[in-house]
Amino acid sequence: MILRALSVLTLALLGATPLRAQPLFREQAPITVTITTNLRDLTRERDSTRLRWFGAEMRYMDEAGAERKLAVEVRARGHFRRQSSNCTFPPLFLRAERDVRDSSLLQGNPRLKIVTPCRPASAEYQQYIFTEYKAYRSYAVIDSIHHRVRLANITYVDSLNRVRPIAVTAFFMETDEEVGDEHHLEVFEQQGALWDVFDGPHIDRISLWEYAIGNTDWSVSALHNIVMFRDSLGGYRPVAYDFDWTGLVNPRYAFPNTTLGIRSVRQRLHRGPCRSAAEWEPTLGHYRARRAVLDSIWSTPEPGQDPKRLEEAKRYLDEFWRVIDDPREFKREVIDRCQRIGN
Repeated sequence: MILRALSVLTLALLGATPLRAQPLFREQAPITVTITTNLRDLTRERDSTRLRWFGAEMRYMDEAGAERKLAVEVRARGHFRRQSSNCTFPPLFLRAERDVRDSSLLQGNPRLKIVTPCRPASAEYQQYIFTEYKAYRSYAVIDSIHHRVRLANITYVDSLNRVRPIAVTAFFMETDEEVGDEHHLEVFEQQGALWDVFDGPHIDRISLWEYAIGNTDWSVSALHNIVMFRDSLGGYRPVAYDFDWTGLVNPRYAFPNTTLGIRSVRQRLHRGPCRSAAEWEPTLGHYRARRAVLDSIWSTPEPGQDPKRLEEAKRYLDEFWRVIDDPREFKREVIDRCQRIGN
């Protein structure tokens, strides 16, 4: 009975609406997909000014057990993980025409992001994907407006057989535009926003989330790993994304900005607005009310996830709970270390 109640609460906090959700994000179980394309040229093309779309075929098994083949296109995207000096495999965009998407797994998603291990041959880099995926699922508990994600066991095949197939666990992620459409918001790309632009609790929840996962690589003003939405009344809603460069994931390629005065991404640093203890209390209550659901996410490994790495990530998050439950430490770590105008 307790487990059933927790499952219901989880669905409620994740904003689950299965009847209107796109098929891809209707379930959480990993899907199995094969993407066949000009894989060699795709993975070699990293020029940010001339990125091309490559024709591809996406194959998967539908709910009836029949194989589906969809004509899609893929291209490289991203910044750090697209650079060949950092990664051997770039993050991707995937898109398909409406007549291809209709009545398929892609229905409702004109374009998707694919987050793939940037070094597919490395077991360590594969584990980064699992941790970042769980970070997205956790953020969905904190904020009803978020990017939905779905794990996928993907085999990338070269259409000309020039390179060996690459089999990984990755995840699909919806685009900013799809998030906006779901919540009747428009993407707002103007930079320079300061804390006083935001009404309500949203920026406080985000800044505490970034602190929880050990992320200093974000900026509202620069729209760095933050997407800004505007509603019909002119209000602004920031949404966080891109959680690999964090203490929670702790990839070997991540390092903090030297101006921040910390030596490792594992060191937390609050880079959010200045609030009094009383002003923080609603946000702390919001987090505490969701701890059971968040703990459940970090208590069960995904298929293929290293339980030891999962335990390490959970211990890192447990340190956050200890901070917010200790008024003195919370004052020292969050209240006294803030950015007064913006970041």
